[in-house]
Amino acid sequence: MARKTLTDKLESVRLLIFNSKDAQVAPLLETLGIDTAYIDKGEALYNEATRLVDDQKKEYQEQSLAYDRFYLEKDDAETDFKRTLKLVRVLSRNDADLQNRLGLENGKAYAIESWIESSTDFYNRLLNEPDLVAKLESFKVTVGQLNAEKTAIENLKQLRNEVTLEKGQAQEATRLRNEKLSELAR
Repeated sequence: MARKTLTDKLESVRLLIFNSKDAQVAPLLETLGIDTAYIDKGEALYNEATRLVDDQKKEYQEQSLAYDRFYLEKDDAETDFKRTLKLVRVLSRNDADLQNRLGLENGKAYAIESWIESSTDFYNRLLNEPDLVAKLESFKVTVGQLNAEKTAIENLKQLRNEVTLEKGQAQEATRLRNEKLSELAR
């Protein structure tokens, strides 16, 4: 037997409330102790549950949009970072001390938070190497561009926080919706 979907359950409750208000059915229900006030209370619960269902859908849409924004920005920042990193590696390949100061010998960070931190650190170190920055300018990589790339990566922290916030709001909306649906089912 197929499980009822949320929409099916809500529709069943809506029909039950609607039918309970029918002029022929209402007197029969009153003989069973189910009066208009009880039905109105059920209708209010139903309305609140449907509002919470809509809120939950909206929160998950917002979460999805936040993830999309984050990953779009991350992909752009990562592309710029990789291009700059590759050029810096080539230009510093004969200077082990410079590569060490830039942290180029460190392993690759895969967790997004670690990647943001290590990438920001890379730009901070790079911008403190005026000779290398001057070489980069001959390849049309300016200080302004390096700062913009660094800022794009730093902005990922805020976008990541927005994703976390939206995820929490979506989870809370689901909890509230489920709580109201349980109350409605009683």
